[in-house]
Amino acid sequence: MQQTIVTAVLVAREGGEWLDQTLAALREQTRRPDRLIAIDAGGGERVAQQLEQGGAQLIVTAAKPLPFGEAIARGVAAAAGTAVAGAAAAGAGEAAGAAGSPEEWLWLLAEDSAPEPAALERILDTVQRAPSVVLAGPKLVDWDHPERIIELGQSLTTGGARWLLRRQELDQQQYDHLQDVLGVGPVGMLVRRDVWDALGGFDPALPVFDDGLDLSVRARRAGYRVVVAPASRIRFARSGVAGPRIDRSRSVMRAAHRQGRAAHLHRRIAYAPGFAAFFMWLGLPLVAVARVLWALIREQPGQMLGEFLAALQVFVTPGSILASRRRLARHAEAGWAAVRPLRVDRKTVRTARMIDREAILAAQGARRRELHFISSGGLSVLIVSAVASIVLCWWAIPHTSLFGDAIAPLSPIGELWRNTIAQNGVPADPYTWVLALIGSFTFWNPSHAVVLLLVAAIPAATLGGWIWGAQLTESKAGRALVGFGWALGPVLLGTLAAGRLPTVILAIALPWLLLAASRCRESWSWAGTASLLAAVVLACAPVLIPAALVILLVGLASSVRGIARVLTTAMAPPVLFAPQLVSLFGGHPLDLVIDPGLTPVFRPGTMWQLMLGFPEFGLAGWGPILERLGLGDAPATLLVGVLLLPIVLLALLGLFTGRVFTTVLSALVGGLGLVTAFASAQLHLVGVGPDPVAIWTGSGLALYWIGVLSLAAVGCTVLARAAAPIVSVALVAALIAVAPLGVRLVTGQTGLQSGDTQLPALVQAAGAADPGLHTLVLTALGDHEVRAELERGAGTRLDALRTAERVPGATEQDRRIAQLVGLLASTGDDERLHDALAEQGIGFVLLRDRGDAAERAQLQATFDRSLSLASAGQTEHGLLWRLDGDVDASAEQPASIVSVLEGTTMSGRTVWWVQLIVLFGVLLLALPTGEVVERPERRRRGSTTPKALDPQTDPARPAPAAPLAEPGSDAYDEPVRASGPDEPEVEPGLGAALEPAGDGEPFDGGSLEAEPLDRDPAGVEPFDGEPREEGER
Repeated sequence: MQQTIVTAVLVAREGGEWLDQTLAALREQTRRPDRLIAIDAGGGERVAQQLEQGGAQLIVTAAKPLPFGEAIARGVAAAAGTAVAGAAAAGAGEAAGAAGSPEEWLWLLAEDSAPEPAALERILDTVQRAPSVVLAGPKLVDWDHPERIIELGQSLTTGGARWLLRRQELDQQQYDHLQDVLGVGPVGMLVRRDVWDALGGFDPALPVFDDGLDLSVRARRAGYRVVVAPASRIRFARSGVAGPRIDRSRSVMRAAHRQGRAAHLHRRIAYAPGFAAFFMWLGLPLVAVARVLWALIREQPGQMLGEFLAALQVFVTPGSILASRRRLARHAEAGWAAVRPLRVDRKTVRTARMIDREAILAAQGARRRELHFISSGGLSVLIVSAVASIVLCWWAIPHTSLFGDAIAPLSPIGELWRNTIAQNGVPADPYTWVLALIGSFTFWNPSHAVVLLLVAAIPAATLGGWIWGAQLTESKAGRALVGFGWALGPVLLGTLAAGRLPTVILAIALPWLLLAASRCRESWSWAGTASLLAAVVLACAPVLIPAALVILLVGLASSVRGIARVLTTAMAPPVLFAPQLVSLFGGHPLDLVIDPGLTPVFRPGTMWQLMLGFPEFGLAGWGPILERLGLGDAPATLLVGVLLLPIVLLALLGLFTGRVFTTVLSALVGGLGLVTAFASAQLHLVGVGPDPVAIWTGSGLALYWIGVLSLAAVGCTVLARAAAPIVSVALVAALIAVAPLGVRLVTGQTGLQSGDTQLPALVQAAGAADPGLHTLVLTALGDHEVRAELERGAGTRLDALRTAERVPGATEQDRRIAQLVGLLASTGDDERLHDALAEQGIGFVLLRDRGDAAERAQLQATFDRSLSLASAGQTEHGLLWRLDGDVDASAEQPASIVSVLEGTTMSGRTVWWVQLIVLFGVLLLALPTGEVVERPERRRRGSTTPKALDPQTDPARPAPAAPLAEPGSDAYDEPVRASGPDEPEVEPGLGAALEPAGDGEPFDGGSLEAEPLDRDPAGVEPFDGEPREEGER
């Protein structure tokens, strides 16, 4: 019988207890190796001494860390010609002097791979059964949990991605029938020495990932067999000496992903046909860009740099690819068809990924929470709110465009998006982006989208409120309270009655923003969604910026993990506000919080009225009603306070009985909202004519009111079954409190009118033909009191307004208009009047029907007598006069989008493209396309002792044993670096042995640590043969 020699090649780097147990396990083998070659891969003198004491016959030292494959190659080369001492005494199991030359096998091990006592005997028995088997792999089990399988063979998917056949399953011997596989990993690999030499060992271009798989593929194509020996078990700690290192450090994970992607790309090109390989290599820069975008879409921004660097690394090393192709072709006797049956088909891949995904979610306790929308009353609440919306907003349904109060028509779709760009150096409002997005839903008539939004505001706000309430309580009554209270409360109804479109949008988006922000640490998708919603909310209500900053700081301070995701929520708002922020440098910073769009004059409510949730003075009509009854203002405040008292009591109950996180968040949101409302009532940053206009208090009250309702919903949880009748009483009382607002809406007394503009059709036609034409619009307010407005072109468009052009005091143009009104009201100087009007490009004068009748009649008579004006008759908007003669409408040049933005050196168009690209990136991040990944389990530092297990499942418990046959002490006399720590700083645990997510493998399940779903890229750190720069141990 031919003599068999087994040379164990052990690579060590860290030393410590792992190495001690591995050496003890080698001494315990029932069929001990004939010799032990040890490689000190940069561990230092202490590791070398530990190896010598462990029985190594030959110790090869290296001054710096080496990849596993290079270290093995040095050890094998150093062992050439070294005699095998005491082979017969070691129990080789073969008779000395048997016929034929001895057959040598190499058993490749790392310091953290402790074989069970019968591991070598069983794997050797497997390869000796068939001469065609030249390479075998053991069953790798977890170091701390030997009952769990880490790996049992490797393969390739049909797309060429690496695939681990068995991972993180309980070892119940269910796979002990497996034999032929496409490949095996390097740890515990038993390879015939002559085949190792012929194939050239591991590919140096694959230092961490795919080294064993690549060698197996080359062996298969050379006509040999590769098998697994399930009965041979090796405990493996995955510390990074061989293969990737399992670590929770994000820098380690990202480095691993980069290494894994580089190995994947290298192998794909090396395995491709010659003509295809060249074009695959040539296209690597495009692949890098595409993979960066794909990482963003998968919500793994931490992998974006790694994707790019991996492709770049392979692109700049074509020599390594050519060497790998030559190595593959040198002994290729069989084509790729020979290995095709051993590949994993796509159906298996999909099924395994689905199973792993569910296992990870279940282990992390992150399964999707069922809201029971129908059974818990959500659908009923939504239907009732939809009916209420039809009743309250029936007057808007037939129309396609509305104007009045704070609402004006939108421009055509092209001009609408053009208005999002800075023009003539004046930045566009972030609110314009929101209008452009809304108007795009009805691109044929953007103004119609505004009407549809007003009609759908109540059910949309109800749905958002109900969903937010469902995050706070399981109580059906509590959810209904938040839904109805938010949609039919004084804030939204008061906003609809006042025609405040920005606050309507705010009321729809705010509950969803709170939901996304409260869960932003769970995934990048939630973080991206919160960022976009925050941009919408702050664009509509800039006065909430201070409150948003406070909430962001609190979120950062309370985020032990996921700080990057919390910061991501603040990405989109600064991008939208950047042009305004730059233009405000050296100006008035408070101008940033000016309400966007039209700002009608209003009287803010008193402190008590604001605390009751009513933005305007008079409690939405209760004040005038009670004044007619002679009761004055105080009883109205008292009455409404009594009606809203049940909600207040529920909120107080929730404040003292709810969970700390929920109550603190709700109280913080409500308190910041109330403070914002109080401050808004005192801020007068713009004016309409002689009247200063305060910041709209409804924005702050929206934040305040949803905070109160959130606490009330939490209070309903405590009441259990008693919540339903109490909430019913609270809702009925609240509806009575807002009854005057409901009456105003039902009767259509909102100040909103149907039409495309506030100008007559004749003026619209002239303005469309000549956008530079102006119309002077006059409203008689009283005796010798007139309000004058200058309308350009076809009339005011909501998206064309820019807060940067507003000033609190009178401007030079205001003074010129005042002089024009004086000339119009006087008689006898028609020539001067004509020249003044023509110089300002005014072609029409419109006198509104509303206002003081006496003053209006006097103005009408004066205009009729003027020789410069020609009457155009009565219109639906008032009396119209046309200016006789030519008008200098060219005085105002068209807006330029290439002008340099104020405060920068970039044009408005350049800034717009930057904004668009960043917002598109955040949108990709917000898409729910992220991978479900798992980070390794935490392990106590220094824990390297496995748990006590049944001897039958853990027979490899090391125990004192006889040393290997005649240990030697031969070593290279090379300098060694200082010794490292005995134990790794962060040791690998049970968690998934994750390969980079982009390589096509399923994610491992098995971690039982209950923690929020972490979508950050999971992976492992490969050892690339260079000193560590990050996560160094």
